[in-house]
Amino acid sequence: MVTAPLPAPATPVRASLVARGRAALRRLVADRRGVSAVEFAILLPLMLTLFIAGNEVSQAMTIYRKISHTGATLGDLVSQVSSISSSDMTNILAAANAVMAPYDASQAKLVVSAVNYTTSGGFVTAWSVASNTTAWTVGSTPPITIPSGLVTNGQQLIVTQARYDYVSTFSTFMADIWGSGTITLKDVTYLRPRVSTTVAYPSPN
Repeated sequence: MVTAPLPAPATPVRASLVARGRAALRRLVADRRGVSAVEFAILLPLMLTLFIAGNEVSQAMTIYRKISHTGATLGDLVSQVSSISSSDMTNILAAANAVMAPYDASQAKLVVSAVNYTTSGGFVTAWSVASNTTAWTVGSTPPITIPSGLVTNGQQLIVTQARYDYVSTFSTFMADIWGSGTITLKDVTYLRPRVSTTVAYPSPN
């Protein structure tokens, strides 16, 4: 009967290396010193994105409230009189633009128009005045869709458009998110003349 030779016992050096390797592996697995740094590196881009986007959206919402209030103020001032002179209109536009403070009023694009309504012809622009943009064409259909039911046959409506192109401080970053670094903020206000059936303006456009 032939007996297989027994394996040679591990040398002390080999056993020591194996033991030290196992101990190092256990220490590596149990080591948590780098976890916080790794988590921070993963979360930092997300937190920065949320902070910047939140700040820009908040700023845009504040400006939207301003431009909406500006348009409403413009329409309200125009609708309170029966006729407006050129100098009166200049003062009214200046007063409306003052509502934009502390934001740049030159970026506010305002249009105030009087439109006449008839059952047969629909809405037709009677006169229109603009600030920092182009007024509507007198005698033509308004370039926006005016909701039905606001006035009846033979009545006039004062329509104000207010627009503000908000350019983000982080325009490149915002362009990556929304496709553009510019956010268009706009509002439309409809009011009936208060003291007469129409508001006359001697120098349309």
